[in-house]
Amino acid sequence: MDEQQAGPGCRTCGRGPADQWLNDEGPLCDSCLDERIAAATGMPRLPASPPPVEVVGADGRRHVLRYRLWRAPTGISVRLVEERRAVDDGFEFAVLGDHDASVDELAARVRTEAEAEIGRSYLEPEEHSAGWRLTGEEVAGRLIADLDGGPVRVVVDGRMLTWDELGEALAPFEGWRFRLTIDEALTDIRSDAATAAWGVQGGQREDGRSTP
Repeated sequence: MDEQQAGPGCRTCGRGPADQWLNDEGPLCDSCLDERIAAATGMPRLPASPPPVEVVGADGRRHVLRYRLWRAPTGISVRLVEERRAVDDGFEFAVLGDHDASVDELAARVRTEAEAEIGRSYLEPEEHSAGWRLTGEEVAGRLIADLDGGPVRVVVDGRMLTWDELGEALAPFEGWRFRLTIDEALTDIRSDAATAAWGVQGGQREDGRSTP
């Protein structure tokens, strides 16, 4: 299901995607959320999001990613989110900049990260089965919640995998050592001075995602 079509439209303008909340008000689209933040804080409105970009992966798959941007409590969050995907798979990238940062520069930075990550593959199809195997000795991805209450799930190369599938891909390395590193969901490129929040409570995490 396409993220743009998921859930109701914005309660103010009717457009989607509308998955943002500010305090108890929502769902809101990015633009209507920004309008309320600007009114509450006196900060200038953010510009319109740049047009979507297309990135071709190492496996030849085309990935169309849409920019989403807003003011998080501690800066400007700019994300690239893959379109025409299932709700939880696909690629996502994000950067967090100062409140006075150039949105164009943040957009260029997150696009560079997207092109670098999509341009490599951690997995390739297994030759003699329907599973996957590692292309090298490294694998990276992101963790997502299981809405059915199970353990978190994993997305690698834009594909959702079960832990069993990931385990099968790692099976050839039995007996090897490994190191699991957990990184933030976004790249924080703020200056050292960017430490104070602007005080509107509720609705947003630093990575720009809505709070429950």
